[in-house]
Amino acid sequence: MNQLILPILLPVLAGVLCLALGERAKGVKEALSAFVSLVCFAVGWGLLGGDTASFSAPWAGFGFEFALRATPMSAFILLAASGFALLVSVYSWAFMRDKTADLRLYYSYLLITLGFSCGAVLADNLVLLLFFWEGLLVTLYTFIILGGRQAQATALKAFLISGVADLCLLLGVAITGVLAKTMTMSAIRLPVEGLGGVAFVLMMIGATAKAGAMPFHTWIPDAAVDAPLPFMAYLPAAIEKLLGIYLLARISLDLFGLDGSMRVLLMALGAITIVLAVAMALVQTDYKRLLSYHAISQVGYMILGIGTGNPVGIAGGVFHMINHAMYKSCLFMTGGSVEHRAGTTDIAKLGGLFRNMPVTGVCFIVSAAAISGIPPFNGFFSKELVFQGCLDAGFPVFFWAAQLGAVLTLASFLKLGHAVYFGERPADKDGVRESEWPMLIPMIALAALCVLFGFGARLPLSLFIEPALAACQVFPEHALSGWHWGFAFAVSLCAIALAALNHLYGFWRTGRAKDAAEHIHHAPILHQTYELAARRVFDPYDQGLKLIRGTGLALFAADRALDFVTAVLPARAALAASGLLRKANNGLYPYYLAWALLGLVVFALFVGGNP
Repeated sequence: MNQLILPILLPVLAGVLCLALGERAKGVKEALSAFVSLVCFAVGWGLLGGDTASFSAPWAGFGFEFALRATPMSAFILLAASGFALLVSVYSWAFMRDKTADLRLYYSYLLITLGFSCGAVLADNLVLLLFFWEGLLVTLYTFIILGGRQAQATALKAFLISGVADLCLLLGVAITGVLAKTMTMSAIRLPVEGLGGVAFVLMMIGATAKAGAMPFHTWIPDAAVDAPLPFMAYLPAAIEKLLGIYLLARISLDLFGLDGSMRVLLMALGAITIVLAVAMALVQTDYKRLLSYHAISQVGYMILGIGTGNPVGIAGGVFHMINHAMYKSCLFMTGGSVEHRAGTTDIAKLGGLFRNMPVTGVCFIVSAAAISGIPPFNGFFSKELVFQGCLDAGFPVFFWAAQLGAVLTLASFLKLGHAVYFGERPADKDGVRESEWPMLIPMIALAALCVLFGFGARLPLSLFIEPALAACQVFPEHALSGWHWGFAFAVSLCAIALAALNHLYGFWRTGRAKDAAEHIHHAPILHQTYELAARRVFDPYDQGLKLIRGTGLALFAADRALDFVTAVLPARAALAASGLLRKANNGLYPYYLAWALLGLVVFALFVGGNP
């Protein structure tokens, strides 16, 4: 079997096998999931350092081919996707053990998602890419639905929002295929002019929506509460970011030659996503919802970096993609650990857990420092490259927007960490203890990678990022790793200090860590804006449903009015007229004679007036 087929076919077959296993086969599904993920990881590692591999076979008729191609970038994404699947599989052994969800379905969806993700990454044919891409839409819905009855509305919301974005991707693929006269991705290179620009924007919508950028993001915070937590650590935090940014990088660097306007469009989308999402994260009172908004916000840095169009910014965006998958998966796992032991993720009901859960607490601190851009953790180095890319591109407004996002990111994690792991512990949480090792090992591994990819940033940049960019003909002019002393570095340090001062001020005002951001929450204008956001006024899905419902009621009212005018009113008029005629025809001879004479007079007048 070709090595490119294995990471697609093996997980899908294993997923189907999980469905066939009975409930008595305890431990088999978990072991199978971990083993298959490990095999896929080994395949990705083998592809990483080798030459470009390819596979092609007739498929689906009409000249379409089942074309697969492993480039340094696709091998890198394949390695990451299977690695996260392995860690989530191990984590789920303990977390999902006492849950009501059907474990056969859970591990089946986990494996099928891995197989379809590998297929989407390795696909060298746009139609084949769509096949795997839409398959992931199905597993997204089914994964969320495992959360129970309360998750059904969220699953439908995720399905419809992602479906609209995928429809845009489908139209973009169709236009691209017509313009390029081929569906082979490695053979396409189009300018963003006319229909080419339309195709790029449509495909960009599909890619950024998969990554979780605004405005296609609103299902993610709801899923954080309703869906099984390992789903959040796996799909929205890792797989969808990897796939979405991978496709965005491919269409921006390979399929299309971007001009200045399209780069500005990408950078603006990235900056808006950074600021608005992190502003929402700052005021959340639930551990998982806060993390979900950060999962959205961090996508902005990736889009912003790719949008700069220069090697430094692009490298930063791609590097931030893998860094984010690490620390955000770790953060969601710490949230799951707290939920598993404390029974809640409501920040107001938590506190002082570091003494009870030191390993979880340390993993949280490391991953929170990484996402907040604290040196020398990995998030600092990838953000620094994005910052420098914005300056090199000549758009300081986006640089300052990204720095504002960095301030609010650290401020929100200082609030979360202080409220949950330090301070006064509620009396009912005195008996909380550390989670089991199957949950701790993946967290420790991810936290260690955050440290390794920070202190040793040269390793991932030289081993993964630079070869991936070189395959896209992007060559940085200077070393990407190491410390880059300069304006961006100095401003980043100032942002860290400002966030720390903001938290100290908020804590001093209220005396409660969970309320340390209330001075921002209730600031003039911001308070009203947050109130509107809480009522979902800015949620396109909810407002779209209201518009559809209102339009339906208006059309129903118009239909009833038309029915009244054309059917009810004439019938009532005819009935009234017939009633009058019945009263006039009472059977008395004098009345009939009078009507006859009246008719004769009218006739005489009519004839006399018209000789």
